[in-house]
Amino acid sequence: MIVVTGNLRIAPEDMDKARPHMQAVIEATRKEDGCLSCAYGEDVLEPGFVRISQRWLNWQALEAHAKTPHVVAWRAALKEIGVLHRDVVAYEAGEAREL
Repeated sequence: MIVVTGNLRIAPEDMDKARPHMQAVIEATRKEDGCLSCAYGEDVLEPGFVRISQRWLNWQALEAHAKTPHVVAWRAALKEIGVLHRDVVAYEAGEAREL
């Protein structure tokens, strides 16, 4: 399993512009083959700070995701809105245990 974690920082006053684009990319991503989960969450204490969490079946599914029209549109929207900071990393996960 591949785990993607990260964050985006968008100016708080631009979050209203970003939310419809986030919703669109999340909804489309969740329908992709190999997507086990996809979520973005706005931080309650830090306006404009968005946490990203995704799980993928394998690297091939994640690589295919990066080329989808909805990801291309999301990246274009981010350029237009403006991202102050972006830090997103993918890891290959080993054994998982329920907690």
